Amino acid sequence: MSRRQWLDRFVKLSATIVAGVLSVPPLVMLIVPAFRREKERWLKVGPLSDFRLGEPKAVTLAYQRRDGWVIRTVRTSVYVVVLPNGKVKVLSNICTHANCAVRWEREKQAFFCPCHDGYFAIDGSVKAGPPPRPLQEFPHKVENNFLFVRLS
Repeated sequence: MSRRQWLDRFVKLSATIVAGVLSVPPLVMLIVPAFRREKERWLKVGPLSDFRLGEPKAVTLAYQRRDGWVIRTVRTSVYVVVLPNGKVKVLSNICTHANCAVRWEREKQAFFCPCHDGYFAIDGSVKAGPPPRPLQEFPHKVENNFLFVRLS
């Protein structure tokens, strides 16, 4: 092998190694965020004193959610219900039949879905109509008289 051939191969090999090493950080920065999982966080709903016994209250929650590289503000509504036995439930406002928004109707004492006349009891169970399951209940906790919910 001549000196010229050896230098040619050495330069090409060195350039390949340098290019490979320098390309790793940008690739990592590009790929890793897509696989990063966001921690489940507890959202503050409000003080327990804001919610009355037997009267569901709609609460709109706003939080930041990361989808890969995009960070967006998400707004969602939930119903906070204090049952007669004192137990607190945090229910989704989305019907389990056709994903329509439900609303509380005080005179009927039920959540009503206008899409297909579905009714849910105050505890979220199906009362009438086509919904196949009760309203989704979210995990929640009370700390220092404040209600927190974890949305999935």
